Amino acid sequence: MINIEIAARCLLAMVFGYSAVAKLRNGGAFREFRAWLADLPVPVTRRHAGVAAAAASGAEVLIVVLTAAPWTVLAGFALAGATLGIFIAGTCLAIARGTAAACRCFGTRGAPLGWRHVARDIVMLAVAATGAVASDAHGARPAGVAVSVATAAFLAILIVFLDDVLSLFALGSPHLAGARQREG
Repeated sequence: MINIEIAARCLLAMVFGYSAVAKLRNGGAFREFRAWLADLPVPVTRRHAGVAAAAASGAEVLIVVLTAAPWTVLAGFALAGATLGIFIAGTCLAIARGTAAACRCFGTRGAPLGWRHVARDIVMLAVAATGAVASDAHGARPAGVAVSVATAAFLAILIVFLDDVLSLFALGSPHLAGARQREG
């Protein structure tokens, strides 16, 4: 069970860490994120978009810090769960209201917000819950820790670059079209 906890901690820290750095890397990136939030069809007014952007980015940084230490990991899992719940609700609301806004979850322009983003956040919520349940375990072994960290890194890359990975397999993808031409 300790390896599950370690994998969950690392995965959450990597994903939320990447997201926070992408939004906070400079003033322009943060202003773009704030403007994106203000333009979403969710109950965040332009006046409060700065507060919402700071709260989201701050929560992401705090999740990284809290999941790093064993004595604060439960708080980290809880904050991750609460943050993901808000992200899920906001994304569902934006989709239901017909947004065409691109996903800015990781600071870059991704594909338009869609149900895959909700599914991604639900998976991350399940990771936080699983990590919390497994957090009572003790007795980590170096090999198990290495496998847990490597697994978390692989999954974090898939999560962060979800839109890019899915575009590789899209039916109209230029990547698949080029592969079909080489085969035929």
